[in-house]
Amino acid sequence: MNCPRFVKPINVSFTKIPVGIKVPSTLSFSILTLIGLEKIYNAEDELILTIKHCVLFIQRGEYDKAEKLLHVALKQAQLMQHQSGITYVYDVMANLALQMEQLDKAKKLFVAVAQRVMGSGASEDDPRVVHINLKLARVCHLQKDYITAQLGYDWCLEKLNAQVDPSNDYKMLIAMAEDWYGRLFVECNKCEQGYKYMLSAYNRMRDFKDMEVAHIVVQLNDLGTVCEKMDNLDDSIKYISEAIELGKTQPDMEDLGIMYVNLGRAYMKKQLLTMARKNCGHALRLGILNKNSELKKEAELCMQEINS
Repeated sequence: MNCPRFVKPINVSFTKIPVGIKVPSTLSFSILTLIGLEKIYNAEDELILTIKHCVLFIQRGEYDKAEKLLHVALKQAQLMQHQSGITYVYDVMANLALQMEQLDKAKKLFVAVAQRVMGSGASEDDPRVVHINLKLARVCHLQKDYITAQLGYDWCLEKLNAQVDPSNDYKMLIAMAEDWYGRLFVECNKCEQGYKYMLSAYNRMRDFKDMEVAHIVVQLNDLGTVCEKMDNLDDSIKYISEAIELGKTQPDMEDLGIMYVNLGRAYMKKQLLTMARKNCGHALRLGILNKNSELKKEAELCMQEINS
């Protein structure tokens, strides 16, 4: 039997963005407000206009254009000798490389950002330093270097949990670290530990006022998939059902169909075949309607399993 699927995680966003600029969630967890670059936004200069255009290209998924323009922004920042600007451009480059799964490139860029931030006098406990190390741990995780990734996550959580009165930035970093760490454990077939971390991350994230609904939907679905792996089918059905109901409120929730497949498979495992057929059938209709061949294939496999 094919297992229920995680949907692609959405990176958490906590950076305060100036009015008029909307950064994609996968990039907005940057260190913009932590390094002082927000001061640039008070000046009408070519650098900020270039960065704005980079952000817009990224938002539209035009990554090649964004990458080329980021090199222009870097040259501008270097000519201005604006050290915070240079660091920020490197950080956006690193996040873009991570989003494009150019992992070796992302690692080199994040190391460069870390060196610049620590060179400016930041300590190990500084949220900027922890944030960058967390991203580096994530890169190692995606490269399946699980030992190095685990060391990185442990180090970050130790620094973050040592804060007596953590700010919202620290709390958001804790949530992200727990989420990624939990997913690592699941990938290593340690589902109980993974579930513990992912549930803690979810509970933290839903308390943030500015948390994107789409991210909560993803978290609920993925908690449901972990519960299915542990044969905790009632909780699996509960989480995935909540994800679907919340996902229906989001017009651009592309992964809703696969969540119906996941729910169908949970019902199938529980031997509730009528409900299983209903949900996988709905996923199949969505796949056909949206011309999504991958979803259609997943739903058809689900229906075949039910009928067999």
